[in-house]
Amino acid sequence: MKRYILLLILTIGLFATTEYRLVHLKKGARLNVREEPIISSKTVVGSLPYNAIGIKIRECRYNRDGQEWCYINYPIGAEHIEGWVSRRYLKPMGGDSRSFIYIKNFLKNFYMADEENFLDKLQVFYRFPMQQYFYKKNVSLMQLRTLKVSFYKRWPNRSYNLTYLKILKRARDYIDVRTTIRWKIKNYKDYETGKDIQKIRLVQDDNGRFQVLAIKTLRHIVDPKEIEEESIDNNITIPSNIATKQYYIKIGSFFSTPNEEYLSNITKKGFSYIIQNVMQDGDMIKRLYIGPYSTEEEVTKALLKVRENINPNAYIQSF
Repeated sequence: MKRYILLLILTIGLFATTEYRLVHLKKGARLNVREEPIISSKTVVGSLPYNAIGIKIRECRYNRDGQEWCYINYPIGAEHIEGWVSRRYLKPMGGDSRSFIYIKNFLKNFYMADEENFLDKLQVFYRFPMQQYFYKKNVSLMQLRTLKVSFYKRWPNRSYNLTYLKILKRARDYIDVRTTIRWKIKNYKDYETGKDIQKIRLVQDDNGRFQVLAIKTLRHIVDPKEIEEESIDNNITIPSNIATKQYYIKIGSFFSTPNEEYLSNITKKGFSYIIQNVMQDGDMIKRLYIGPYSTEEEVTKALLKVRENINPNAYIQSF
């Protein structure tokens, strides 16, 4: 009897520490996760992609037909899906927990979590205080929440797709990676698409789980939209077919002209601005830009100052 109890304890310990991946599925297929270890359309609670990794097993048992099923937990962004799947589809991942496949799985969920509005759950992805710009600025949980709430309210619909990942450095206490993210953000009146190139420093907690210690956006690129010639305050226009590309820094969109104090602060900081009037869904939208700049080098240098002194969410657009 003692032997069986010891075996059970060892098995539970193995399930708690080992992560699994899916096998025996065709590319593009999905594996149903069930409320009970029974194959029935009524028991389905979700599904896993054919290439799912990082699956944890809570327990396994044999059903009435003598088939072994396991109760699993699989992270999807800041959420998890839990339920029963057949044991034949699960295989231990093994290998180094700091390997490329583990890092990619964490970052996939890290970016996916930003598509959701679970701020309390989002904090598990970060190590605080976070080094936002690699040793230049610490960010607390409260500061991160403030930034996220503001961004989520402005863009309630968001999607992010990890398209590139490169490990830059493996140190004893951290791993530096470079990522490229294709994104799309929308609200009820507007949308934007583009990509971010970021450098991220990862550390591991006491349980070996990755966390983001530092993050820096190396490039923020907004895809251009087709725009017609539109009038600009101060008798400036931005034509859609301009021969020489010019660069602007967008710092906001407003339903009315920004107040004099806000505009005065921009000029006091040494910047010139323009206001673009755009008819959108029957409303006049006023887009506020700093610029123009003739080269990408100039506008990138100016963007750092704009984010520091005027709007931390400012970004570059070219026309």
